[in-house]
Amino acid sequence: MRKSILVVAVSALALVNVGRASASPLPQVTLASNGFPAPVPQYLASIITDASKKYGVDPNLIAAMTFRESAFNPNAVSSRGAQGLMQLMPKTARALGVQDAFNAQQNIFGGTKYLKSLLDRFSGDVDMTLAAYNAGPELVAKLGPGATQEAVEYVAAVKGYYQAALRAL
Repeated sequence: MRKSILVVAVSALALVNVGRASASPLPQVTLASNGFPAPVPQYLASIITDASKKYGVDPNLIAAMTFRESAFNPNAVSSRGAQGLMQLMPKTARALGVQDAFNAQQNIFGGTKYLKSLLDRFSGDVDMTLAAYNAGPELVAKLGPGATQEAVEYVAAVKGYYQAALRAL
């Protein structure tokens, strides 16, 4: 019963603060593996949870981005050349130390490291962070989260998946 109350309390707090992410370490947050349009595969849930703990990013936000980026397909390649689960561009992947963007663990850890750097850069502002992940941090720093229509749609989609996951906890 206490665990359920804690999960509900953390979920409610996360929903209230969906536009901001804390710079301090997260309390233990559970991944809502069945809270997405497709369930998070078990092997991937474990990787996401580990990356969440290492970088202090909500695992549900990581999973929401991963679902939007690749629908949990580790072999996904975009028309622009982004690769793997979190759709890392080759240059970005190399800068993050990712040697194989199609390796699920390397991709999730690299993508989460990048996500954390953007959260830090934009003072925990999730809208700015998600837009920057999609459209690039320099453009978003200059023009805001509405920098491109694609970024606006991306932010809305990821936040929708994220909020649905939090409600599923």
